This record gives sequence, structure tokens and C-alpha cells, in this order.
Amino acid sequence: MEGPLMSKYGTMAKGSVEDNRIASSSSLRLVLVGKSGCGKSATGNSIFCQPVFESRLGAQTVTQSCKVATGTWNGKNILVVDTPSIFEEKSQDLEMYKDIGDCYLLSVPGPHVLLLVTQLGRFTAQDTVAVRRVKEVFGAGAMRHVVVLFTHKEDLGDGSLDEYVVNTDNHSLRSLIQECGRRCSRKAGSAPLEKSTGVTWPR
Repeated sequence: MEGPLMSKYGTMAKGSVEDNRIASSSSLRLVLVGKSGCGKSATGNSIFCQPVFESRLGAQTVTQSCKVATGTWNGKNILVVDTPSIFEEKSQDLEMYKDIGDCYLLSVPGPHVLLLVTQLGRFTAQDTVAVRRVKEVFGAGAMRHVVVLFTHKEDLGDGSLDEYVVNTDNHSLRSLIQECGRRCSRKAGSAPLEKSTGVTWPR
């Protein structure tokens, strides 16, 4: 992201961190955000085309802490951070603050992209809360870096994602798409990020 992000939780670090052996200044750093159970881990696995994050159906949240995976995409370095339930409307305890801090540290210098995962046709009040929490955690400028990624693309059939977004009667979803500059995609891992979402690789 451009410069340090100021949020209610503090300032995002700017520049490289010497002891962070995971992140690289040439890597595109993405953070998977959204409500619990929306498919963040599965999306991360789709990006890497292999099971790098634990993903399964269950009554309890599977991802309990921030996880990071690195790899290459079309010959370029990529780093993805999978997040636990820090975007839920719940009591703010010490564990949640630790998770937010871990999310920051794992993605510096960055992140470049906040990949907001939601299920096609199921944008609920919980998703709206998750969007508000993204702004609280990453600051007011976060929406400039949000890309909305829809799962369950098969529900579109032969339809167009653009048509779905334009014609939806879900006002919260339409507002979100407008606020993030209409950056949205229905696929992960099937096309270069620059083409599918408008994301520009760091130079």
C-alpha cells in the first residue's frame, strides 16, 4: 500500500523489515479478508493451486491464527496471508489484537491487496460487518486496495459477473463495489492478477 496505513490499531510499517525473511520488496503481498467461513483459505489454495492453507467444512473456525504462504505466479513472487476471525463483530480481546499485529508483520512492506472473499449471491449482514472491520483494522484508505472476490462462480451459469453486480438488489454489495472502484473477480488462480482484478504488480 502507499505509505504507512493509520488505523485505530496503530500504524502499518513502511519499507522492508530486516528480520522478516518471508516478505520481499519484489513480492506482491495479498491479505485474505472477510467473515469466517467465507472461503478465504480455499481461495488461498486456489491461488497457489495446492493446499497451502488448511481448508475444510466444520462447525468451528478452521483458521485460528494468521498463516502465510509464498510462491510464484507467472514467474513473479507472491505472498498471501490467511487471516482468522479478526473481521467479526465480537469483543476485542488481547488475542484479537495479537492476530491483527501478526497480520501487519507478515505482510510488510504492504500489503498491496486486500482480497475480500464473499460467496456469490450470499452477501449478508455479516459481510457488511467484515467490510467495516477491514476499514477499522487497515484504516480509512483501505478500500483503495480492496478487490472483491466472489466464490461459487458456478452459480452464475452463463451469466456475466458485471451484469450480476450491476443488477443486484443488494444495496450493501452495490455500495461496496462502487467504493472499491469496481475491482472484483469471480476466479482465483485462473488468470494473472493484473488482468483479472486490475491489480498492478509492485515495480
